[in-house]
Amino acid sequence: MIYWLTRVLCWAAGRTPRRPRLWLGGALCELVYLLWASKRRITIANMAQVLGLPANDARVRWTARRSWRNYGRYVADFFYLPNASVASIAARLRDTASPPGWRAMLDRARAGGRALLVPTAHFGNWDVAGVMVGSHIPLHVIAETFADPRQNELIQRQRAALGMTVIPMERTPRRILRVLQAGGAVATPVDRPMPPGEGVPVQFFGRRCYVPGGIAQLALKTDAAIVPGFVYYDEAYSPAYYGYAAEPIFPHPTGDRAADVIALTQRIYDAIEAHVRAHPTQWYMFRAFWPAVEQASAPTRETVPTEAGDSFGGKDLVRADG
Repeated sequence: MIYWLTRVLCWAAGRTPRRPRLWLGGALCELVYLLWASKRRITIANMAQVLGLPANDARVRWTARRSWRNYGRYVADFFYLPNASVASIAARLRDTASPPGWRAMLDRARAGGRALLVPTAHFGNWDVAGVMVGSHIPLHVIAETFADPRQNELIQRQRAALGMTVIPMERTPRRILRVLQAGGAVATPVDRPMPPGEGVPVQFFGRRCYVPGGIAQLALKTDAAIVPGFVYYDEAYSPAYYGYAAEPIFPHPTGDRAADVIALTQRIYDAIEAHVRAHPTQWYMFRAFWPAVEQASAPTRETVPTEAGDSFGGKDLVRADG
């Protein structure tokens, strides 16, 4: 049933003008926010941390509600993508990276045939971010496999048509390593909260949380460069997408692997924080991101896996929303 519903929604999205389509998707998700009390409380708590304001502040509640409306814009675009082409999406991209732009950032990171990791977040439109990067260089993206083989084939074929080679979650990390060792590029959302003691400790919006360290481990193992990248909307429902790539991050191992993983992961989250801070209503985080109670003691070195593959395989690396 989900397969046929997806087919119908993709067909309908292709025949609905953009502005009404995005408005309807936003309105429906905003309604879900209003009716789903537990998710509403979690979203408000996350946005309170982002804004540095009490949870009962009107600005926090507006931002939380608006993030669900923008998530609806993403969902509406997701169903429209099979009707789009790389050329049509690229024509609407506006480069917001500092001169010389996001293409130059990617080229600088890949100089000398170096492999590339592109971490992003559940922010704006991460599928279009994949199209953005894939329009410039061959790109592999990590994606969830759907239970229905027809659904899975449909979605993966759509992504392939937009220039992305899909790596199923279940086949990580070995396939990722092969791509990187051959000098390729891999992209994935990385903003997944983890329980204290299971992930890498980072400071994010002024508070410690725990996240997967897989991207940092991969970079250290393969000497891949890291370029955080994002695509976001404006508030006017215009046809434009706004693309951004941060300055490349290069791994410099010190011999202390645990410390290196923490340091690289922190730099990735610094880049995510800067972009979420600038556009908080476009971060779709509907799970509690920060621990409810901070641990009294400092994080131990055992919280950081010491070998690539210990904590970044499959779902631990990429599932972050909902």
